[in-house]
Amino acid sequence: MEARLDIGESGLTALKPQWQELEERLNPSVFIRYKWCEAQVALGNEPVLLSVWHEEQCVAILPLAQRRLSAKASVSVLTHLCQHFTDYQALLADTEDPDQLNSVFRLMLDKLASSAFRKHSLYFPYPDNTLSNLLKAQSGCQPCQSWTHTQFRSLGAPIKAKVAREARRRLRKLKETGDITVNINAAFSREIISQILDMSAQRHGENALTRSANRQTILSLLDALERHVHLSYITKDGKLIAAHLGFTHASTLLYFVPVTDEDERRFSPGIILLHEVIQQLGDQGLDVIDYLRGEEDYKQDWGNVHEPRHGLLLPTRFGLNLKQRLMTHIWLKRNP
Repeated sequence: MEARLDIGESGLTALKPQWQELEERLNPSVFIRYKWCEAQVALGNEPVLLSVWHEEQCVAILPLAQRRLSAKASVSVLTHLCQHFTDYQALLADTEDPDQLNSVFRLMLDKLASSAFRKHSLYFPYPDNTLSNLLKAQSGCQPCQSWTHTQFRSLGAPIKAKVAREARRRLRKLKETGDITVNINAAFSREIISQILDMSAQRHGENALTRSANRQTILSLLDALERHVHLSYITKDGKLIAAHLGFTHASTLLYFVPVTDEDERRFSPGIILLHEVIQQLGDQGLDVIDYLRGEEDYKQDWGNVHEPRHGLLLPTRFGLNLKQRLMTHIWLKRNP
C-alpha cells in the first residue's frame, strides 16, 4: 500500500470516483461523504487530502484542512476538512480491522511527515470512535475540550414515566389551541428545510449552515443526500411550530437541527415532537437517537446513555519553536 497527498479543489475532484465508490461499498454517515466534503470546500475550506491505495484501488481517505489552533495562538495545525456543521469527524476506510486501520493511518502520518505539512500538529475536536482510537494509539496524543455525548437507545432504560407523561399532557394542551398536525419522517421538502434553517438562525444566530448567503449550497447538499434526510415537524393551523432536520445512518437517527417557534415555547412543542419521534422509532427501522454535540438540558431527560468524549491533539514531532510549544501547552491547559 502507498499513501498519496492531494491539495486543493482539483485534488478533491480527482478523488471523486474513488471516494464515491468507497461510499457505495461502506454506506458511511453523511459527515464523511463526498458531497458533504465538497460543500465544506464551497464554504471556503482548502482541502488537504490523504489517501491510501492498494495497487490501483483507493482503500482510505482522510480529508484535512489547515487552520490556526486558536484565534490567539499562532500555531498552524491540520484539522478535519469538515469543520462547519459537522458532528463527527471521520476517516473513510474499507476495513474495520484494527491492525489494518492502524497500518493505513500510519502510512498517512508518514506521508505528512515527509511533506510540507510536517510541522503541523493534528487537531480533531470531534473525532468519531474509529478516528479517536487511531489517534490515541499514537505517542504524545493529548485529550482536549471534553464534553458529554448523549444517546437514546431503544434497548436501554425507557424514558422516565413522568417525563413522557408531561410530553403527552403538553400535546393535549397544545391541541386545545388550534389544528395540530404531527408529521414524523415526512417527505423531503426544501420549503420546510428552509424554514427550519431560518428558525435556527433566529434562535441561535446565523452560522455556516443557516446563513442565508449559503442557503443554495446547503439545499443542494441536502438534495444530494435526500435518501438520508429525516424530517419531522408539527404544524398549528398550517404554521410550523416545531421541527427536526436530521439524518439516518444504519439504525441510528442523527439528531441534527431541532427548532421551536418562540411564540409556542410555553407548550414545549419541540419536546412533544421528540417524544413522538421516539414513539415511532421502531416503525422506521431505527433503534438509536444520537443527539450529537452539545450538552443541552433536555438531553438529560431524553437520553439513556451518557458518555464522556473529548477532542484530540497530536503534536507534530518536527520544527515547533519554543514559543509555539508553549502556546500549545497553554491552549491544552485552557481546553481540558
